[in-house]
Amino acid sequence: MKKSLFALITAVLLAIPSLSALAAGEPENVTGLTATAVDATSIGLSWASAKDAGGGLVNHYRVYYGTTSVQTAGEGEYGSEVDTPNNNTSYVVTGLTANTTYYFAVTAIDSTSVESDAYSIEASATTAAAVEEPAADATSPTVVNVTAADKSHVKVQFSEAVKLPDLLPEAAFSITEQINPTNSLEIVAATIDTVDTTGATVLLETAVQTKDMNYIVTAGVAVTDMAGNPMISGSTDSGLFAGSDAEPVVVLGAETPEEVIPDEETTEPIEPIIEEAAAQEETADTTPPENITALMLTFKEDMEKFIIVMDWTASLNTAKDLVDQILYQSMDRGSTYSAGTSLGADVSHYELPDMEGGKEYTFKITTKDSAGNESVGVVKSIRLPQTGAGIGLLLFGSAAAARRLLRRKK
Repeated sequence: MKKSLFALITAVLLAIPSLSALAAGEPENVTGLTATAVDATSIGLSWASAKDAGGGLVNHYRVYYGTTSVQTAGEGEYGSEVDTPNNNTSYVVTGLTANTTYYFAVTAIDSTSVESDAYSIEASATTAAAVEEPAADATSPTVVNVTAADKSHVKVQFSEAVKLPDLLPEAAFSITEQINPTNSLEIVAATIDTVDTTGATVLLETAVQTKDMNYIVTAGVAVTDMAGNPMISGSTDSGLFAGSDAEPVVVLGAETPEEVIPDEETTEPIEPIIEEAAAQEETADTTPPENITALMLTFKEDMEKFIIVMDWTASLNTAKDLVDQILYQSMDRGSTYSAGTSLGADVSHYELPDMEGGKEYTFKITTKDSAGNESVGVVKSIRLPQTGAGIGLLLFGSAAAARRLLRRKK
């Protein structure tokens, strides 16, 4: 009897908290909800504090959210929910999708886990758009133009700004004769040309060049672009230029006029002479247009002869002074060329008819500006196949053999 009485009293005592909670009622509904996008994956919420049935602050809050408005539909449920860690009246919902509108509602939870009766008035916000990372530069630099500045300096222009190795940068380049590649031209120094503010031109100091000798400059893999992409060995790492006999230009220092002592017999002041020479030097145009690029030679048959077809990419023509393109032809692999043929300034396709088969042809296309400056040019060779009766007999024999083979398969 005592055990039964004790058990009854214990049960009543354990039930008292639930009974008091039921009697106390539910917490207030949450009001004043606002939503603001923080970034591409987060939205911040804030609301007014809610009280429990006893008049005190609630224990925490529950945030409901989803990409569909429940309030507009008047029914349904939110797809996700999360409880706040305390009764603070703000919370940041994370892990959201960029550039997406989310709808939110909040309820209050008291210390006995009783939830308020209704959702708060719904609030919505749209996450920010995702920030796209720029694509990594994976393109290697290429040589686009080479010119001799004078008899001991060569300018190598690249497709983009380049970096030279810190140790022995001149060793990253080589210069050889086009006709005899075993003969090389010594490179004394290599620096970034400060005249080109883009950083895409390298100035090579060389031994004395042979005038009009065709040289080939090759840049090694130690030359890279600003993203670290190295030169690629092949046709894009080299360029052709003709040797020069021009003397290097000596730039007078600012103090030079003051140091010069005029000759007593000099009748004209020295300063105007220096200024006139400097003005002439500034106005003289000695730079040819950039070479064409991507020269391609193909052929097509024309009776018993061939037509050589030439296609190329036009010069950059940075100075906008290109007036002509000149075509030269050689039958001895570029040792000598015929007189040039004018192609005009705007042509990038040309065809040469009546070309004989079984021969090798070498062509050079240069660019020329209005001041008469002509570029070194781009050289390309092509060997045409044999033509004539032998080819016809060979083709006839091949066709007959093919017919016999087909008969056997039947």
